[in-house]
Amino acid sequence: MRGPGPRRVVAPTIVAGGLAASASTGALIAMGRRLGSIRLPFAAIGATLAHTTISSGTTSLVAVGFVSHVLLSFVWAIAFVALVTRGWRLATAGIVIGCAQFALSWITARVTGSGLASVVPLGDRMVLAVVIAVSLVVGIRVAVAQNALDSRAMHDSSQGETRM
Repeated sequence: MRGPGPRRVVAPTIVAGGLAASASTGALIAMGRRLGSIRLPFAAIGATLAHTTISSGTTSLVAVGFVSHVLLSFVWAIAFVALVTRGWRLATAGIVIGCAQFALSWITARVTGSGLASVVPLGDRMVLAVVIAVSLVVGIRVAVAQNALDSRAMHDSSQGETRM
């Protein structure tokens, strides 16, 4: 059992970004499996950054794509938290971020001729945008609820109360 020492509060951006990264990675793996290789979506992302053709067999492209995807998930989380802290409703901010992700994917494919939108069908890209939007909303709600519980527990322990 933990003592009454100080607890660390996790920033909502980290929780929301981590949840968005994991949920969207799972969605990309499922989409890639249907396309024939779970590595294909990440290779497509990596190929865009490496300015090369898509090859799901190239481990370096997959690694670069995966790391880029996770980093972009945290960028989306930062933008989402920025909107919410400026008074936007959670659902509205989630929809805006989902649409921005969808638009960036489409623009990237249009400009470079490669990228996620060049290998993943339209319906799957729409699902990915929804997954990112919903996971950001859920992530911020989880982070705020957990921080409130931690704050309440710290307050109670400083008051010397014991609750069962």
